[in-house]
Order: sequence, then structure tokens, then C-alpha cells
Amino acid sequence: MVSQWGGEPTARDNLRRWDPERIGPYAVLGRLGSGSMGQVYLGRSAAGRLVAVKTVKVELAEEAGFRTRFAQEVAAARKVSGVFTAAVVEADPEADLPWLATAYIPAPSLARLVLACGPLPATAVRWLAAGCAEALESIHGAGLVHRDLKPSNVLVAPDGPKVIDFGVARAAERMGRTSARGAVGTPAYMAPEQARDTSEASVASDVYSLGATLLFAATGHPPYRGATVMDVLARLASEEPDLSGLPGELSELITACLHRVPRNRPTSSAMLVQLGDFTVAQAGPDEEHPYLPEQAIALIGEYQRTPQLTALADAADDATNASLTELPASYKPPPRRAGSGSRSWAGWRRWLKTHMAWAGWASVGAALVVGGVILGATLTSSGSAPPVPPPPPTVCGSANQPGQGPAVCMNKSQGYPDTAFAVQGGGFAPRTPVTVTLSEIGPPPANTPLFTVTSADRPVTGQDGTFTVTISQLYSGQLQLGLVTVSVAGAGGKPVQTEFMVIPPGAPLTG
Repeated sequence: MVSQWGGEPTARDNLRRWDPERIGPYAVLGRLGSGSMGQVYLGRSAAGRLVAVKTVKVELAEEAGFRTRFAQEVAAARKVSGVFTAAVVEADPEADLPWLATAYIPAPSLARLVLACGPLPATAVRWLAAGCAEALESIHGAGLVHRDLKPSNVLVAPDGPKVIDFGVARAAERMGRTSARGAVGTPAYMAPEQARDTSEASVASDVYSLGATLLFAATGHPPYRGATVMDVLARLASEEPDLSGLPGELSELITACLHRVPRNRPTSSAMLVQLGDFTVAQAGPDEEHPYLPEQAIALIGEYQRTPQLTALADAADDATNASLTELPASYKPPPRRAGSGSRSWAGWRRWLKTHMAWAGWASVGAALVVGGVILGATLTSSGSAPPVPPPPPTVCGSANQPGQGPAVCMNKSQGYPDTAFAVQGGGFAPRTPVTVTLSEIGPPPANTPLFTVTSADRPVTGQDGTFTVTISQLYSGQLQLGLVTVSVAGAGGKPVQTEFMVIPPGAPLTG
């Protein structure tokens, strides 16, 4: 599906100073999101065609043999065709920053749709299943394994779901480019055999990931949840999937896909036979969305009316896949390279000298007055790294977390700008959306307000009244050094808060 608009999209404010103005023949109009492989930009050709351009991280491109593998995968991806995939338009594996351009589809991801509208009815899930199964048929027929099928890689378009982001994962296998550091894919939606060994990923692994994605569509949660990647992987290895909230009429379809033994899962062809009439394309304007609820139809319509603006807000959808890309030096402004982004101890010492009042945020009272004196002495020495201000006591499971009523906490209370922060909540009304507001202030004494934003994403709680949402889902901008406050309000309830601290990259984590 290829879309064109005559007007100039007004999305340049979405770009950062070091983002490129052009990638190959495409003018860069805005940033669509980021992932473990690199950045994704909205591009426009000289003729006005809009494309999604995915750039590959520099450290991947510099790995021996990566460009060859990437070129082979792109060649295979170009053979993929069908109405339920985003066609590969062009690519340049030999560019300084390798890139791949696909047809731009102005539609929300399944992750965004469910977060905004809640779990989908069973008929809509079957409609999605049929389209995604047919997409896998096309991908597997070209000799590819997707390896990272998940809700953020399924766009819900007017004429059916579109599977995206295939054709580059295999090229990254040697690098293990996910937060799991050893498996290509997203752990919450990954097949057990793929989590154990990337080389075991197969077409059956993609079917498992499809089952996990359909479970999310039907319930609002993946089969395995946890505060960290390791939590998810541990549960994947030892526990049965969480099927809470799954309608009985979908149980057979989805549990078959989630079978732990690959050979016992259905093939995508068998799924299409089982789904029957859902594989028949609908025709006519009145039948364009035959299965989706009105709220979902309205969201899709918003993307269709103002695609270049709404899509730019659709950032990475999961903590295990979100990251910031290190672009070549030519793309970075000199002041940023010499400032807060420096990983040297000298840069950290200069920053800490300027912002000694960080310590006041940590709520440890008079002890930090003594700590300040110690810090000052440490900064004068040349042989040791200075300590870092203590993080706020907001890590989930700590003694400071309340046990009753609505409460929120963080998977990490301290980290770097590219850390995968996630908020966990509990004690809320079951299966209801919550409103999340983020605000950040810079270090004292200025305490400069950096931003305040109420996220368009409204996470939906599970049957047990809990939810987990990543900061990258809630805020598409770049976190700066400072203290971030997360405020969560349920329907008719008072907001509850948690917070986390963003420190200079390379500084040692404490607490």
C-alpha cells in the first residue's frame, strides 16, 4: 500500500538536531520511532511518495559481514508480496548508514490501537489473525522468517492488518540486538525455542509470535509479563502462558499457536483454512471495517485524515525493543558530543560539579550533606570515579511500595537516557484505561522544567487491575538528565505517583 499527499507534512519539530535531512533519495520529514535495530523515519521521494525509512545502527553496520547479510535479507524481502505486508521499495546496504525503505502505511499499530481502545472483540481478532496468517504465508514463501512479529509490527489499516519490519532480523543474529542480549526478537512475544537459541527460530516460531500477538489483541496483555527482560524469559522457560481474559471462542485458535513444541503448532496455511470466511476480502465502503469497534474505526480514520502527524507520535511500543540510535559523528552537533552525552569520567565530574544539588532529590536527608563534602573531595582526585546521587526508592518490590489501593512503581529508578524504563501499576479497577502524565525537571538549583505531557496512550488494566507500560510508549521525545515524575490516574480516582532519575551515560548506577 503506497500513499501520497500533495502538501508538506509539518513534522520537522519531531526531528532532533543530529537526525539526517535526507536518506538516499528521500527527504526526511519526521521520526516515526526507534527500535533495537535503528531509527525509523518518514521520508518523501521527489515525486511525493511517502515511505518509512529504517536506518541501521552504526555498531551493527560496522560488524564484520553484516552488510552482506543485510543485502541478502533485503533481496529476499523484496520478493514478499501481498495485501497484508508493507512492500520493500528500496534499500542501500552499502550506505554509510545502511537503510531500508518500505511503503508508508498511515495506520496505527495494533499496540497503539489496543492501548487506546482496549482489547478487541473476538470477531476482530479473527479478522486480524486471517490477515496476519496470510502475511506470514507471503514472508515464509520468500524464504524469510520474521523473527520479531509483535503488536507494534502489525499496522491496522482500513483494508486489513499489515505486517511490517521483516527482512532485517536475521542479518543481526550475530549481534543479538535486543535487551535480552542473545536473542533476536522481543521476549514477551518470542517462542521458547527462539529464546533459547536464535538459530532455532523457524516458521513455527513466527506462528507462536502470532498467537502471542493475537492474545494481546484479545486481552490487552502478552502471554508472559515481568518487570525486566530476565523476568519475562524466566517465566517463558518455566510457566504456562497467562490466558486471563481470553474469550472461550478464541481459546482453541490461540492456545494452538502457543504450544511449546514447534511441530505441534498449526501452520499459517492451516490457520487460514480454520479461519474460513475471514480470509475473504471485504468490498465496498460500508464493509471496510466489518469487525472493528467504533472507537477503533475512529482512531484509524484519524490516521487516514492526518497520517503524517498521528503516525509521528507512534513511537516504539515495548521496553525490550526501544533504544536510541548512535548516529555517525557527522550527524551530531559538537556541543552535545562534548556535554551531557559524554561517557568519560572527566565529563561526569564536570557535570556533577555543576549540579551538586542533585543530592537533595534522593530523600536521604542530612546524610547527603556529609555526602556532598565527600563528593567534593572525590572530584579533586584523578584516580577514582565519583559516586552518583542515590536514586529515588521507587523500584517495584521495594519496602517503600504500598500494599493496598492504587499504586505505581518503576522497573528501574535510575538509568541513562536510552534505558528502557517501564511503569507498573496495581490496585486499579479491572479492564479500564488509566491516564498517565509525565513531567521532568532538570537538576537543582535551577530545577528547570523540561516538559509536562499527558500521554495519548491510555494503558488498559488487566483482569487483576494491573498494567505495565514503557516510557517510550508514553513519551516519544528524548529524556534529558533530570528527575521524571509519573502520575497515573484511574477512572474517578486520585492520581498516584512514582519517579525515576536520568543520569549521564556511562556514570555508575547506584542503589
